[in-house]
Amino acid sequence: MVKSIIEGVSAWMLQCPILRDGPLRVDAMGDQPTEYAIETGIYTPVIENYIDGSSDRRFQFSFGSREYYSMDRIQNITNSTFYEDLADWIDRKNKAGELPELPEGCHPESITTLSPGYMFDETGKNARYQIQIELTYHKEA
Repeated sequence: MVKSIIEGVSAWMLQCPILRDGPLRVDAMGDQPTEYAIETGIYTPVIENYIDGSSDRRFQFSFGSREYYSMDRIQNITNSTFYEDLADWIDRKNKAGELPELPEGCHPESITTLSPGYMFDETGKNARYQIQIELTYHKEA
Protein backbone atom coordinates (compact mmCIF):
# COMPACT_ATOMS: atom_id res chain seq x y z
CA MET A 1 0.00 0.00 0.00
CA VAL A 2 1.35 3.41 -0.94
CA LYS A 3 1.42 6.22 1.61
CA SER A 4 0.77 9.13 -0.73
CA ILE A 5 -0.76 9.94 -4.09
CA ILE A 6 2.58 11.10 -5.51
CA GLU A 7 4.13 7.77 -4.49
CA GLY A 8 1.38 5.88 -6.32
CA VAL A 9 1.62 8.09 -9.41
CA SER A 10 5.41 7.76 -9.61
CA ALA A 11 5.26 3.96 -9.25
CA TRP A 12 2.58 3.87 -11.98
CA MET A 13 4.63 6.05 -14.35
CA LEU A 14 7.66 3.78 -13.86
CA GLN A 15 5.61 1.00 -15.49
CA CYS A 16 5.57 2.88 -18.79
CA PRO A 17 7.53 0.78 -21.30
CA ILE A 18 8.67 3.73 -23.42
CA LEU A 19 10.70 5.41 -20.66
CA ARG A 20 14.35 5.20 -21.54
CA ASP A 21 17.25 4.87 -19.14
CA GLY A 22 17.30 7.81 -16.80
CA PRO A 23 16.05 8.62 -13.34
CA LEU A 24 12.47 9.57 -12.51
CA ARG A 25 12.49 12.33 -9.90
CA VAL A 26 9.73 14.13 -8.01
CA ASP A 27 9.76 17.94 -8.05
CA ALA A 28 13.33 18.00 -9.37
CA MET A 29 15.08 17.63 -12.72
CA GLY A 30 18.73 17.79 -13.62
CA ASP A 31 20.17 19.60 -16.61
CA GLN A 32 21.38 16.59 -18.62
CA PRO A 33 19.38 14.22 -20.85
CA THR A 34 17.68 11.87 -20.27
CA GLU A 35 15.85 12.52 -17.02
CA TYR A 36 12.19 12.48 -16.04
CA ALA A 37 10.24 14.36 -13.39
CA ILE A 38 6.78 14.44 -11.90
CA GLU A 39 5.91 17.89 -10.62
CA THR A 40 2.78 18.99 -8.87
CA GLY A 41 1.14 22.28 -9.69
CA ILE A 42 -1.40 24.73 -8.42
CA TYR A 43 -4.98 23.53 -8.76
CA THR A 44 -8.19 23.11 -6.78
CA PRO A 45 -8.08 19.52 -5.49
CA VAL A 46 -11.74 19.12 -4.49
CA ILE A 47 -14.20 18.59 -7.32
CA GLU A 48 -17.26 17.84 -5.19
CA ASN A 49 -17.95 17.34 -1.48
CA TYR A 50 -20.65 14.94 -0.31
CA ILE A 51 -22.88 15.07 2.76
CA ASP A 52 -21.17 11.99 4.25
CA GLY A 53 -17.82 13.82 4.26
CA SER A 54 -16.40 12.01 1.25
CA SER A 55 -15.31 13.88 -1.87
CA ASP A 56 -14.37 13.54 -5.51
CA ARG A 57 -10.91 14.98 -6.05
CA ARG A 58 -8.23 15.62 -8.63
CA PHE A 59 -4.46 15.40 -8.57
CA GLN A 60 -2.89 17.38 -11.40
CA PHE A 61 0.75 17.06 -12.29
CA SER A 62 3.25 17.59 -15.06
CA PHE A 63 5.34 14.76 -16.37
CA GLY A 64 8.49 16.23 -17.89
CA SER A 65 11.74 15.12 -19.37
CA ARG A 66 15.09 16.57 -20.31
CA GLU A 67 15.88 15.52 -23.89
CA TYR A 68 18.61 16.11 -26.45
CA TYR A 69 17.67 19.04 -28.65
CA SER A 70 19.10 20.69 -31.72
CA MET A 71 18.08 22.37 -34.93
CA ASP A 72 17.88 18.85 -36.39
CA ARG A 73 14.31 18.12 -37.46
CA ILE A 74 14.59 14.35 -36.85
CA GLN A 75 15.78 14.76 -33.24
CA ASN A 76 12.92 17.08 -32.39
CA ILE A 77 10.35 14.86 -34.12
CA THR A 78 11.65 11.99 -31.98
CA ASN A 79 11.13 14.09 -28.85
CA SER A 80 7.58 15.05 -29.83
CA THR A 81 6.75 11.48 -30.85
CA PHE A 82 7.75 10.27 -27.38
CA TYR A 83 5.01 12.47 -25.89
CA GLU A 84 2.42 11.31 -28.43
CA ASP A 85 3.28 7.73 -27.46
CA LEU A 86 3.13 8.60 -23.76
CA ALA A 87 -0.34 10.14 -24.15
CA ASP A 88 -1.48 7.01 -26.01
CA TRP A 89 -0.11 4.78 -23.19
CA ILE A 90 -1.95 6.85 -20.55
CA ASP A 91 -5.17 6.62 -22.57
CA ARG A 92 -4.86 2.83 -22.97
CA LYS A 93 -4.15 2.34 -19.25
CA ASN A 94 -7.13 4.54 -18.34
CA LYS A 95 -9.49 2.66 -20.66
CA ALA A 96 -8.26 -0.67 -19.23
CA GLY A 97 -8.84 0.57 -15.66
CA GLU A 98 -5.14 0.13 -14.85
CA LEU A 99 -4.80 3.18 -12.62
CA PRO A 100 -2.27 4.23 -9.98
CA GLU A 101 -2.47 2.63 -6.56
CA LEU A 102 -3.59 5.20 -3.99
CA PRO A 103 -3.44 5.44 -0.19
CA GLU A 104 -6.08 3.73 1.91
CA GLY A 105 -9.44 5.46 1.61
CA CYS A 106 -8.73 6.82 -1.88
CA HIS A 107 -10.08 5.11 -4.99
CA PRO A 108 -8.83 6.07 -8.49
CA GLU A 109 -11.48 6.82 -11.10
CA SER A 110 -9.54 7.99 -14.17
CA ILE A 111 -6.28 9.40 -15.43
CA THR A 112 -6.18 11.63 -18.50
CA THR A 113 -3.90 14.06 -20.28
CA LEU A 114 -4.83 17.73 -20.10
CA SER A 115 -2.42 18.88 -22.79
CA PRO A 116 -0.30 17.42 -25.53
CA GLY A 117 3.42 17.12 -24.89
CA TYR A 118 5.22 20.36 -25.61
CA MET A 119 8.66 21.93 -25.33
CA PHE A 120 8.78 23.95 -22.12
CA ASP A 121 12.27 25.42 -22.50
CA GLU A 122 15.54 24.81 -24.32
CA THR A 123 19.18 25.55 -23.72
CA GLY A 124 20.62 24.85 -27.16
CA LYS A 125 21.87 21.31 -26.51
CA ASN A 126 18.90 19.98 -24.59
CA ALA A 127 15.30 20.89 -23.89
CA ARG A 128 12.64 20.23 -21.33
CA TYR A 129 9.40 18.75 -22.64
CA GLN A 130 6.30 18.12 -20.57
CA ILE A 131 2.69 16.99 -20.58
CA GLN A 132 -0.08 17.89 -18.14
CA ILE A 133 -1.96 14.97 -16.53
CA GLU A 134 -4.94 14.70 -14.18
CA LEU A 135 -5.84 11.81 -11.88
CA THR A 136 -9.38 11.86 -10.51
CA TYR A 137 -10.26 9.84 -7.44
CA HIS A 138 -12.80 9.43 -4.67
CA LYS A 139 -11.72 10.05 -1.08
CA GLU A 140 -13.70 8.46 1.71
CA ALA A 141 -14.70 10.48 4.77
